Amino acid sequence: MTGERIVLHFGELEVIGVLEENLAARALAKCLPFTLRMQGAGIDYCGSLPFSLPYDRADVHCGWVDGDINYCPSGSWFAVLFDDERNSQRYGDQLTIGHVEGTLDGLRQLSGSFDVLVDSLHKVDEQEES
Repeated sequence: MTGERIVLHFGELEVIGVLEENLAARALAKCLPFTLRMQGAGIDYCGSLPFSLPYDRADVHCGWVDGDINYCPSGSWFAVLFDDERNSQRYGDQLTIGHVEGTLDGLRQLSGSFDVLVDSLHKVDEQEES
């Protein structure tokens, strides 16, 4: 992955991700920043985007790798997946748009719902330098 780096703010927890080089990920990057209500489900944090993303049907698959940032085109679902990779093949309509950098421990320790700010890491760095 050589795409744009993003940051997701789950309250005090900042999760850094790297976007893939695909149509949906590039479109998501153009929508940054945005805030999305995300709910924990034990294996991920997921929320429905208020917009849909264009995508290449060839990029849609079943399952995920723990740490994937996925888009589900059928509901415009945006998810950060942190567990159950071994059983994930039963879930279709997955499109990997990025991956979390580093450990997933912080995500695994969260519970509840969050208004998650998703932003470009580059934009955040520029604001801190000002």
